[in-house]
Amino acid sequence: MKVKVKGYLTFREVVGDLQLQFDDGGTITVHDILSELLLRSGDEFADMVFEPKTKQLSQWVAILINGRHYSHLPDRLETALSDQDEVAIFPPIAGG
Repeated sequence: MKVKVKGYLTFREVVGDLQLQFDDGGTITVHDILSELLLRSGDEFADMVFEPKTKQLSQWVAILINGRHYSHLPDRLETALSDQDEVAIFPPIAGG
């Protein structure tokens, strides 16, 4: 199974545009994608995505699966992905 991962704005420097290949035939979730990105990008990615004290996903980071925010999906970070799905990761955006 192939999943396209795109990082936007400051995440683009760390994540870029990837096509991740998973050959184990099992279910791949959004959480699995974050774990893979953490393995590839290390502390820089962790510092950008996770809360330093709790190590939970920052509420300010937006993760979209095929254009839908993960929090609007029934299984949230445990949402199973399908072949050719796109996961987009956006940093916090300030403005007014």
